[in-house]
Amino acid sequence: MTNRERNLFGRPPARNRSANRVNLTSTDIRAVIERSTAYFQPIVDLNTGQVLGAETLVRFVDSDGTLRGPGGIIERIEENSDDLEALTWRLFRSMAENAGPLLDRHRGFYLSANVPPVLLASPRLKHILDDSRLARYIDRLVCEITERQALTDAGREALAIARPLGLRIAMDDFGTGQSGLKQLIGLPLDFLKIDKSEIDPLMKDPTADRLLRGVVALAAALRVKVIAEGVETREQAFFLHAAGVDAGQGWLWSKAVPPGELERLVTSGFSEQTRWKEESRA
Repeated sequence: MTNRERNLFGRPPARNRSANRVNLTSTDIRAVIERSTAYFQPIVDLNTGQVLGAETLVRFVDSDGTLRGPGGIIERIEENSDDLEALTWRLFRSMAENAGPLLDRHRGFYLSANVPPVLLASPRLKHILDDSRLARYIDRLVCEITERQALTDAGREALAIARPLGLRIAMDDFGTGQSGLKQLIGLPLDFLKIDKSEIDPLMKDPTADRLLRGVVALAAALRVKVIAEGVETREQAFFLHAAGVDAGQGWLWSKAVPPGELERLVTSGFSEQTRWKEESRA
């Protein structure tokens, strides 16, 4: 896995899913879900270093207290809609309980989470939001949907159903599909999240630079913010800032952290990593 975990559940690339899948009984799955919790990876303003929000990622706690990522388990959970709903409820509840006080203290701060289209389009989503006590923060909850999912008929329908609830929408993994301006017109988007695979070549391939600037121009036309995922180096962050990208997410700033650590990061910010003007004059 790279430093950019895929989706709320940290789903690995499709080609690896069958190999990663684990065999668990229904009872085992529910026990695993009950031991899940939310970790958070900061999303950082490239102009100021302020932590604008955080992406929510699931972590599972083994019976012996060992914390581990979702690899291998998610594929099994996704096979059953009830299990998927149960995990989403559990994660939303963890977000409300653990990050709710942070949302109360920092009014501009938001949380993002990947929500599968099947749940975005379901009337059960509102119930899950209400029952998990996350609905009170609805205006600062961003639902992420992958580029490939969003451009399907089911994805478009899901967005049309979810938007009236007050949720904001981010297109995740942007750059891995074949979308263009025409396909994106009409989608109720607030953010484009550029996939790590589009960030890695920036310092080596001039074509990658041109593509990035094209994405920034596209976002400006759509009036949405751009977030770069999987940022690992200061050089990448400087390059992204110069190209007009609004925010970044990645190991340069922080891995996914527990709620208590997120509070510290939000309070302190990352201004030391975003002194671009001083550097450019040096």
